[in-house]
Amino acid sequence: MKRRKFVKQCGVAGLACAVGPSVLSSCNSAFYVPHVVDGSKIIVNKIEFPAESNYVLVKNKRLPAPLYLRRNDEDSFTALLMECTHKACEVQPFGDQLHCPCHGSEFSSTGKVLEGPAEVDLRKFKVTTDAEKIYIS
Repeated sequence: MKRRKFVKQCGVAGLACAVGPSVLSSCNSAFYVPHVVDGSKIIVNKIEFPAESNYVLVKNKRLPAPLYLRRNDEDSFTALLMECTHKACEVQPFGDQLHCPCHGSEFSSTGKVLEGPAEVDLRKFKVTTDAEKIYIS
């Protein structure tokens, strides 16, 4: 990441946190949801999504980092391992992106690399749903 872009992003992040989470959701605390494990699937109830957020986090001891579970629309979800593919640091949600605090890599909400040094997309999990639950394989 170039110095100018870094300074600009730091200024925007500081301003966002100063303005308050009621205006910008990127300063909100992470919301971890309860889940159950059934074999190789993690199951989350759809009602766990707060109305004011389009993502939740799922922490499971079998995984090296939490999962970022994003609601794309009513029945479409994306699940990403929040582990940077550059040096395995835990990435952090920031608006509609995921940022690595260690070396500055940036990823889209679908896990695609937007800015290096990471060159590989985040690990993505298969997600299926029914009327009440989300299944992450």
